[in-house]
Amino acid sequence: MDQSSLVVVGVGIKFVSHLSVEAKAYIAQSDRVLYLVNDPLMKEWIEQQNPNSESLDELYTQFELRIDSYQAITRYILEAYQRYKHICVVMYGHPSVFAQPALDAVKEAKKEGYFARVLPAISAEDCLFADLLIDPGSCGCQSFEATDFLIHDRLFDVKSHLILWQVGVIGALTHVKNQNKKTGIAVLAKYLKQFYPSQHRITLYEASQYPSFEPRIDEMVLDDLPNANFSRITTLYVPPLGKAVCNEAMLRELEIEVV
Repeated sequence: MDQSSLVVVGVGIKFVSHLSVEAKAYIAQSDRVLYLVNDPLMKEWIEQQNPNSESLDELYTQFELRIDSYQAITRYILEAYQRYKHICVVMYGHPSVFAQPALDAVKEAKKEGYFARVLPAISAEDCLFADLLIDPGSCGCQSFEATDFLIHDRLFDVKSHLILWQVGVIGALTHVKNQNKKTGIAVLAKYLKQFYPSQHRITLYEASQYPSFEPRIDEMVLDDLPNANFSRITTLYVPPLGKAVCNEAMLRELEIEVV
């Protein structure tokens, strides 16, 4: 490449196993690597692949509000882009899923006419589909960040798969570690029971982060949700409530004959 480049890659969820060949090449060959990952072993691996690497952890925790941290990281990435010819930013999971700072940096760089791109990677949702044996195309799939789901009164279809991210930090806008998880979970459970019966089966899920380790798959009824244990990476899966009814007029218009 004869022009400057900003490439954002994701390490996936499972240590090294989920890294694509393309992502590995950018990490190893870039002039500067900036990374924000939550696994100490992954941090060490990145440093080994490219000695000219730098963690963004300090910027991430420097501000009380997460939005301020995100904006500071975006600015830092763009400033580094002016100093180095080829920049690689490494994010946990998929680099455009809950990775706003790097995504904003790519959008800004592209707006200014620079070469910038995001490489696809494996997200926690991809792992969930595989571990829970779910085909999102079977009846549709809806995916929401849990706080956003509640405060914006999102419309959703109970006849489809429902995935709620970050249920362990509902209502948390800061990095405060002693946030009361139980309050948010109680609100979520109460809200969901307006649409699903209290005995509807649900699953709390956490993808495996290391080879040979099993994922967390805790099945329970909706009524038991407020008493469950959560971490910052817990995802809630709510299966469909029965099957959707076909629109007969649309079937005729599409000339589909129901057997």
